Amino acid sequence: MNTNYDRNRTERVLSLALDLGKSMIKCGAEINRVEETITHIGFAYGMKSTEVFSVVSMITATVADEGGRTHTQTRRIYSYSINFDKLEQLNALSRKICTEKPDTEKAREELEKIMVPSRLFNPIVLFGYMIASAGFAVFFGGTVMDGLATMPISAMIYLLNSFVKVTGASRLFFTALTSALSGSLALFFVHIGFGTNADMIMIGNIMLLIPGLMMTNSVREMLCGDLMSGILRLLESVILALSIAVGFAIPIYISGFLGV
Repeated sequence: MNTNYDRNRTERVLSLALDLGKSMIKCGAEINRVEETITHIGFAYGMKSTEVFSVVSMITATVADEGGRTHTQTRRIYSYSINFDKLEQLNALSRKICTEKPDTEKAREELEKIMVPSRLFNPIVLFGYMIASAGFAVFFGGTVMDGLATMPISAMIYLLNSFVKVTGASRLFFTALTSALSGSLALFFVHIGFGTNADMIMIGNIMLLIPGLMMTNSVREMLCGDLMSGILRLLESVILALSIAVGFAIPIYISGFLGV
């Protein structure tokens, strides 16, 4: 009976640690931080050893309990984004788990509260998108009118990005779609007189889509020794950048072909 209890307890601890690690990756955490968190949780609950392997799309961990029995679980990550607010809460939860060693069910309840899906519309974030795009357009040489023209386009970008985060839809497809729609609207606004430089309007909106943080994290992970994860992130950021370029090139090409 004790053997079954210990085995079930070990499985619950491992399940909690992996779910927490998966949540951290989905919020944009570094791979080495995720692996350290899972390892610390394992030791906090008395595991003799904890071995973790993680990349951006999968986590696998094996623990050895006090009786020497090994347990292995895997988690698959299908999509992730950047959410520093939730990531900070997850880090605080991991520290609490390691110091207080609460019951796994109580810890899981706190984890589920943190990972409640964010609302689709946040006016503060929307305002930030609009101000950032307008600022970039003017900074790179556009007029004030060009900056104003970027604002409704950036609102569309925000709504599409929020949809992708909430639904877990294909990020690559929606990035290309968002870029194509943004380029088309920029050309349309200039055509009707709302703005004078379509290229400046596009630049202001492109800056919202460029995966700069992802590329920075990829380099950081490679420097920390997580070569596989770093290379995967770098490749993904390059592919996303190409999809942005293709998305904006399509309306430019069509407008040139039609002589608009």
